[in-house]
Amino acid sequence: MGFSNNLPKLLIYFAVAAAFIVGIEYGTTTAGTTSMLYTMLFFVAISMGPIAIMAAVDICESDWAKPYKREMLSTHHMILFIAMLFAGFVALGKLSVYGWSAPVEGLERKWLNESFFTWRNLALLLVSWLVASIYARKSLNDEKGKVMWAIFYVFSYVITQTMVAFDWVMSLDFPWLSTLFGAYFFVEAFYSGLALAAIFTFFLSDYYAEKYPAKTFKKAQMDMMTMMFGFSIFWAYQFFSQLIVIWYGNIPEEVAFFTHRLDIYGYWLFAVILILFVTPFWVLMSRKVKANARLVMIMGFWIWGGILLERFFMIHHHVQLNPMAVVLQFLIAAFIFYTVVQSRGASESMNSAA
Repeated sequence: MGFSNNLPKLLIYFAVAAAFIVGIEYGTTTAGTTSMLYTMLFFVAISMGPIAIMAAVDICESDWAKPYKREMLSTHHMILFIAMLFAGFVALGKLSVYGWSAPVEGLERKWLNESFFTWRNLALLLVSWLVASIYARKSLNDEKGKVMWAIFYVFSYVITQTMVAFDWVMSLDFPWLSTLFGAYFFVEAFYSGLALAAIFTFFLSDYYAEKYPAKTFKKAQMDMMTMMFGFSIFWAYQFFSQLIVIWYGNIPEEVAFFTHRLDIYGYWLFAVILILFVTPFWVLMSRKVKANARLVMIMGFWIWGGILLERFFMIHHHVQLNPMAVVLQFLIAAFIFYTVVQSRGASESMNSAA
């Protein structure tokens, strides 16, 4: 279908990297533990979030983010890599980390059963990759139908991130339930995409300076960083909405999610609020900071660090992580992410289409 001239080459990288990650998982963890889940939870956010930002811009029929478009849309093939990792995760029998996976005599689970869990998540990742690939090509080529495909992607993004929240994380605490958890995840993935834009601002500053007039890119940078400032507030709103409903309901089944983690990690939990809200809110109020490529890059990595810490607090209560496995798997996934972005897969299709 011509999504990218680089896809066959990337598939080789994906297969080799996935094999290494699965091998590390097999060799360093037991049946009841996993480190892959931690890696997948981070990269599924920073792979899908940047595309959602560009989809939102296209739906609004705006072009203020045009300088960032090629790089932000280049992450779409990473979704396919996450799907491959998820397939490996299931093949290794790692669904055993979920308490609901143990069979109970006389009880048939229609939603939380291994087969349905596997196929719905794999299908959603593949559909999101397919839709993102088509949307990226149409958007970069400014083809007819790009707004329609942007809308399709937003729907697939919201549904996939919601299932990541409900299936990958919330079901670890089964039978704990939160209807707000899905929204919290897709907002945070969007936030992580803005952090990626901040990182691009610094590392691709020479490229942007050559391709765009200084005034054009500086305006795009200010707008993007203003949005990141705004999403630090929106993230806090989502966090507070999650907390306040649990607090005023005071239902033991809901409160347990926080109380168990407070018992284990204590006040370290508040570091997430400091990193993802207090610091970005305070720092990015300054126009001088938003205009400084180095400082916004630091804030981008800072926000990614906060998301990593939060993911740790979410799953470590139930999933034992092997530090060596986490580091190795993370480095391999980071290399693949870098390779995908460097390939500019979506933009290559623009040349082939011409």
